[in-house]
Amino acid sequence: MSEDNDPLYQPQTVFRAQLYFCTVLGLLIFFLFCFVRYRFPLVYGIRSYRNKRIRPLPDNLFGWIRVLYLITDDEILQLAGLDSYVFLRFFKMCIIMLATLALFALGILSPIRYLLTGSFDKDYPEWVVQSRIWDTLNKKEDPFAYLLVCTIFTYVFTGLVYYFLFKETTRVIRTRQRCLGNQKSLTDRTILISNIPSRLNNDAALRAHVEALGVGTVESITIVRDYSALEAAFEERAELVRKLELGYSQYYGLDIRILRKNEVPSTTLRASGDSVVLSGGIDRGTEILGPVPSKKRPTTRLGGLFSTQVDVLDYYAHKLVQIDAEILELKQRDDFKLVNDAFVTLDSVSDAQMAAQAVLSPNVFQLITRLAPAPRDVNWSHFLLSAKEKFVRTNAIELTCLVFSALLIIPIRYITPLLNVESIRKMWPDFGDYLIKHELLRTLVTGLLPTYLFTLINVVLPYIISFLSNLQGLVSKGDAELGIIRKNFLYIFFNLFLVFTLFGTFASYKALLSDTTKIAPVLAASIKRLSLFYVDLIILQGLTMFPFKLLQVGDIFLVFWQYVMCFRWQTPRDYRDLFYKPAIFEVGLILPQHILIFIITLIYSVISTKIVTSGLAYFVIGFYTYKYQLVYSMVHIRHSTGKAWPIIFKRVCLGVVFFHLTMLGTLALERAYILAILVVPLLPTTIMALVFFDRNYLPLLYYIALDAIKTSGESVEAHDFDDTAVEDSVVYLHTPTPSLAPEQQPLLERSLRKRRSTIDEEREEFQNYTHPCLADQMDGPWIGFVGDYIDTVQYYIAVEHGSESEIDQLDQGAEPITSVIIRKKTTTVEYD
Repeated sequence: MSEDNDPLYQPQTVFRAQLYFCTVLGLLIFFLFCFVRYRFPLVYGIRSYRNKRIRPLPDNLFGWIRVLYLITDDEILQLAGLDSYVFLRFFKMCIIMLATLALFALGILSPIRYLLTGSFDKDYPEWVVQSRIWDTLNKKEDPFAYLLVCTIFTYVFTGLVYYFLFKETTRVIRTRQRCLGNQKSLTDRTILISNIPSRLNNDAALRAHVEALGVGTVESITIVRDYSALEAAFEERAELVRKLELGYSQYYGLDIRILRKNEVPSTTLRASGDSVVLSGGIDRGTEILGPVPSKKRPTTRLGGLFSTQVDVLDYYAHKLVQIDAEILELKQRDDFKLVNDAFVTLDSVSDAQMAAQAVLSPNVFQLITRLAPAPRDVNWSHFLLSAKEKFVRTNAIELTCLVFSALLIIPIRYITPLLNVESIRKMWPDFGDYLIKHELLRTLVTGLLPTYLFTLINVVLPYIISFLSNLQGLVSKGDAELGIIRKNFLYIFFNLFLVFTLFGTFASYKALLSDTTKIAPVLAASIKRLSLFYVDLIILQGLTMFPFKLLQVGDIFLVFWQYVMCFRWQTPRDYRDLFYKPAIFEVGLILPQHILIFIITLIYSVISTKIVTSGLAYFVIGFYTYKYQLVYSMVHIRHSTGKAWPIIFKRVCLGVVFFHLTMLGTLALERAYILAILVVPLLPTTIMALVFFDRNYLPLLYYIALDAIKTSGESVEAHDFDDTAVEDSVVYLHTPTPSLAPEQQPLLERSLRKRRSTIDEEREEFQNYTHPCLADQMDGPWIGFVGDYIDTVQYYIAVEHGSESEIDQLDQGAEPITSVIIRKKTTTVEYD
């Protein structure tokens, strides 16, 4: 086949086609987002409606861009949480790092390359042929001077990567320590003790034992119990409430006021009459929800087709009263089986930090301590799993993920031949001949189709891994999310990078199986051969997928489906969940692919200036996309206190290893063996960096340093906050220094501003380690909401005593039921 028919020899044509197509498509999606956001601001800015501390967006098409740009790191920390801050700092680090590499590449490396070789980039050399990747005897070698420059810049870029990586790690640690050290939340003061022996498995004994060990004063203890029966009753109750809500909505109809501008979202029943709704109390004297003359009350059959029909509202109201009575009886009995785990809350953060790192028992597998997850992150059902069950689950899921990834090698293996017409002709001769004759279609199939297939697999399959990871039995949802990050990255890196890159051709298989020392040369040759694919991938992801994510097409489709197509089966609760709750930001599904993109960009940093600049644009667009979502339209609900950063650090170091292997193989293929040997000393630097990180940085990313913990009334001097941390520091107001004169103290107070509560503290304001079933207030069916105020129907058995009517919540068979409306303001967090 001639070179004219091979897309590997048409880089500029495919590159321009991808660039034009993605730019036009991305701009169209972006303008569509601006219009839809302006027309329906509630859909894309719900957090600013519910959290008045968030800067409101202007009521125009493009004014939101300036407001978004002005949001500082400190605001992100306060409004989105520490985990969101760490996520966005990764993007900022990539922007700074790639901007520096691009500056060196554009200003020094590419001009030198052009002068010495006549080529601006060396990412798709003429000698690379698909069917003879290992045959380099007849290729044209690059000048020694150019290869020497590449070797020098390998050292320079490695040093820059580690410099920025450790600098950003220091910044994250400083922010984390200041943020966590100056708060006294319930989670920060609580430890989880597992494998408690039976003699200590009660409140009094465990409290006495912990305090006798001298680890601190115990404030409260919550021993985990088996609440399976209670959970089953609440599941049945939720079904009854759902049926009642649907019955009320269908019978009375809904007045929906949600997508109107400058109006508090609300959904109420149309025929609620003139009933008075009291805030926080019960209206006993008002007849509510009178009959609708023009409608027949909803009915249902309890059995088969010929069973008796019953009134939906009356029947399920009686059933709800009955199940409520059963739940109250279960709570009063309080005979739930004890589990050998307990949440122990100490009176200070420092005591909790020391206790979490202490060994409490000389016996193996007893009194194992760790920092407790946040109350909302607790997987209560996983406490019921035995150690054996957890071990089996963990290993079974890990093995399943590995087998799943191995099986996916087969379909991914067949994406690579799409890059070459000759490979297509071997599988489908007629179609291959047709592509040769039609340049436009050949460009689409060989240049664009593999990129889109790669992206589709990258988007869909991590959800499967996430589902499997949540079955492992971890008691902390935050830890489960960190596990999802690790597993998804392993899958993406192994399947969508190593398999796709190293094993793309039969020649690669033969070379690697015959001699493993050829990994570096094969990697280098494959990296150069696939450079066009990766630059197309980065452009597609950056220019098209980010605007697509900003538009939140999945959420919009769900809104259309429920609001338009399925409106007859919706309730006030559904509409509140749909429009008044922010979407959940899943870091475990999002972060791994961006780490991979950074690694790919780093690997090509010396070879291709085009990919470095494309990667820079990718992370700039991605940063502002996720910044908007985390501040205005989505929330990250997990509470891992920034522990994703060690994962990021180690994966970037893995990328540096492959960067070194690529450059080593490139120089070896060029027969510059002396220069290749000079690259070898760089390989141990990654191990040194990881060891240095584990010894000195890692503990500060898991625990709070005692020196960083500020107790109440303890002062922090202004000079504690250096100038380099102005953007992301959290400044606090403290008691004035006693040595200052009274007239000077107000001036000091004005020089420091009071620390605002972070979103993590606000989420825990009304939380504790009581099981959710015990804390549930057992509200009745929702019949409407107005902003943060919820209208519910409560049912009571009316019992006459003389001339006085009292309301009794006990079940008394089929007694007449009195129903009243209660309106109350929710005190839950914004994603409830």
